[in-house]
Amino acid sequence: MKRIIRLGDRTIPYELTRKKVKNINIRVRADGSVGVSAGSWVTVAQIEEVLQNRAHFLLGALDRFAAMENRRPKESDYGPGATVYLLGKAHQVVLFRGERNEVRKEGQSLQLFLKDPEDAALRVKTMEAYLKEQCLAVTTAFCRQCQGNMAALGVPFPQIRVRSMTSRWGSCKPAACRVTFARQLVEAPPACVEYVVYHELVHFLHPNHSKAFYACLADFVPDWKARRNCLNSYSYR
Repeated sequence: MKRIIRLGDRTIPYELTRKKVKNINIRVRADGSVGVSAGSWVTVAQIEEVLQNRAHFLLGALDRFAAMENRRPKESDYGPGATVYLLGKAHQVVLFRGERNEVRKEGQSLQLFLKDPEDAALRVKTMEAYLKEQCLAVTTAFCRQCQGNMAALGVPFPQIRVRSMTSRWGSCKPAACRVTFARQLVEAPPACVEYVVYHELVHFLHPNHSKAFYACLADFVPDWKARRNCLNSYSYR
């Protein structure tokens, strides 16, 4: 349900989702959207009272994400000379005409072989398929490592999926024993990828972002805040 609220002199749209949750949960996403989840028994007036009380947090988060907008990677059509990041390292795209549509990594370049190199849609489809495949391989390797360190706590090895996401780096569904990672995560340095993997696996123990969740995360990633800041500000670029 889409709604709007007036906070100070600003009108803020937000999406209200009804869930079986104890608290009123507020999420400010990197794309500037706001999501709120609450139980069906909580009135809109109660929800908006909480939003008013947390106006400073909400507006501050929206301003921070807006300030980072020009630092976020822009969508690319992977034309000649385009830059693609793999695990924090820049690679230049080099186009070739070939019998098969495929990507080959050669040193610090990504060789994009296409039946029709001038076809922008084909370039995007081929490169994105390659990056998704690389992301799945990287996150799977980190999941093996991280879950091995958490197995004694009862954390299972999950089913792993990868898809393009712009508002989050990963998600976890404990009931389905599944974690999903953003395809874009493969662009970040290994330390950032490791942080996201641990973050999602900790959700098998603590479904919410509670104090207990962050305490558990800190046990495995003591510098998680620094890694998160690097990731969310794209400072590795």
